[in-house]
Amino acid sequence: MKAHDILTRQQIIQLMSKNNVRATMLLVSCWAWVFAALALVAIWPNVLTVIIALLVLGGRQLSFAILMHDCGHNSLFKSTKLNQFVGTWLTAAPVFSDMQTYSRQHSIHHKDVGTAKDPDLANYAGYPITKQSLLRKVLRDLCGLTAFKFWFYILKTRTNSQNSMVTNTALSRGLAVNLALFLVCYLLNVAWVYLVWLLAYNTTYFLFLRIRHVGEHAAVPNPTSKDMFENTRTTLSSWWERLLVCPVYVNYHIEHHLLPSVPPYNLKKMHHWLMAEDAYKGTPLPSGYIAMLRGVLV
Repeated sequence: MKAHDILTRQQIIQLMSKNNVRATMLLVSCWAWVFAALALVAIWPNVLTVIIALLVLGGRQLSFAILMHDCGHNSLFKSTKLNQFVGTWLTAAPVFSDMQTYSRQHSIHHKDVGTAKDPDLANYAGYPITKQSLLRKVLRDLCGLTAFKFWFYILKTRTNSQNSMVTNTALSRGLAVNLALFLVCYLLNVAWVYLVWLLAYNTTYFLFLRIRHVGEHAAVPNPTSKDMFENTRTTLSSWWERLLVCPVYVNYHIEHHLLPSVPPYNLKKMHHWLMAEDAYKGTPLPSGYIAMLRGVLV
């Protein structure tokens, strides 16, 4: 089923309309949460505030990865140049990602989702899994083992920019932006706070990234179908889930696959319009990510 089979031409035009103010608010709010979490630990350094910061920072780091994805679609800002700059420096670089490489691979994902050609297939093909297997994956993420594998792969392949997930240039940008963040902490006489950001990146970020991947395509009704309502999942979310595991509207994933050029801030409206047209009949819409995770277990 295609978007134009459900929505009117005027609705599609409205959904694809970009708004620089709303895009800027998303970007600024993500960075504001980062500095608020770091300030919380700097002002009240204790176990509880560190745990809160790790959760919030992991969620904001995921939001940077998602906004990079949106900039790669050229769907966040009106200007292509602005999407390229923000996507490269303000969203990809903080989390050591390469927007250009990611965008090339991601276009294949949209074209061949659920098939052997999908570069994201490894993130969801093994589901459903047992509860014990899921628990082991979560523990690996929180212990930093998943991040270790990521860094090992990056350092192993960085000499070949064609095969690497992160090119040498992108890695240099990541180091530069992270150095800038460290220097801000240093100049404020709380250099150690940067370690909380780094710890979040190597633990909670990879956990939330895993949950995002599982939520989008794992154990869907028909992963090899060409119908987005069968090969992709939308998960309804609460406020705390939007803060952590599904920031910047990423939970509306059926909607994104139906119209990849729709800006993230218009996906909720698209969801409501599709609901009004009864487009989801027969399509599971889990109420929250805990329910979603239960649905991918055997």
